[in-house]
Amino acid sequence: MTPQSHSFDLQLINRLLDLSRNGHYDPYERFHWPEKIERGCLWCDEDLLTTYGTELHASLGRETVIALSQSECINFFSLNVHGIKGALEFVMRAIYDERYRDVSEYLHFFVAEENYHMWFFAKFCLDYYGTIYPAAAMPAGRTPDRTERDLYMFASTLIFEEYVDFYNHKVGRNDAVPAIVREINHQHHIDESRHISFGREVVKFLYAELTAVDGSSETVARVRRTIEGIFSYFIGLMYNPRAYQDANVVAFSGLASVAALRNRLRNDPARSAFHHQWFKRTADFFIRQGILADAGCLSR
Repeated sequence: MTPQSHSFDLQLINRLLDLSRNGHYDPYERFHWPEKIERGCLWCDEDLLTTYGTELHASLGRETVIALSQSECINFFSLNVHGIKGALEFVMRAIYDERYRDVSEYLHFFVAEENYHMWFFAKFCLDYYGTIYPAAAMPAGRTPDRTERDLYMFASTLIFEEYVDFYNHKVGRNDAVPAIVREINHQHHIDESRHISFGREVVKFLYAELTAVDGSSETVARVRRTIEGIFSYFIGLMYNPRAYQDANVVAFSGLASVAALRNRLRNDPARSAFHHQWFKRTADFFIRQGILADAGCLSR
């Protein structure tokens, strides 16, 4: 079988380039960084908390809910720092590869914008909370095929970007959170809308390339399992024992450890609906491309 030739939608890429040029800003001047940030209020919408919808959440006092909103904000911002580092490492290796020749100029904008994002997320964590939470490493793919490895990297970046954009969009419109929190989320949402469009285009391109060479049921099933695993990995990152420890949530749970609390919340049936809220738009994209059969991985 002779592989078909696939190409990027250059009209889309040129539109994204224009949007990036027109939307350029100096990140070091974009935000007003207060000396201190208000600690007596929520730092995100309450329904974004990983306890929300469970019996445990109803038992939390208001002070604990506020503390959890702050520690989970730090978890969310820290995940952005780690996720961006990984994406930048990959893109810098791939930026001049022949297969990305038509999008290499846009990748330069991507690198610049993601570097800005990493800086302001890290600055917030360090200035106002004193730490960046560590994150569990994403399982490394073992496939020897370069196209398949690239597909998983761009797919994981896309899934992560759409996951964080759900949070950004909500908090970026919330007048009750501190102004710097709202502005960071708002700016990131604007930038990520371009990155998501680009990421979807690259995933479509790479999946078409891969299946043109080997569209066997074994390959399709392997890719499907891997993508499902990436969704599960990012769902799991929402539930950080460190955030529960810093907010002292375990004291209300009746459990012996934050690890046990994390597992209970991650597997609470009430949380499945929230996983679908956060990730269903992205899962639907993968379903439309024939990569996933359904969104069942969001319920596991």
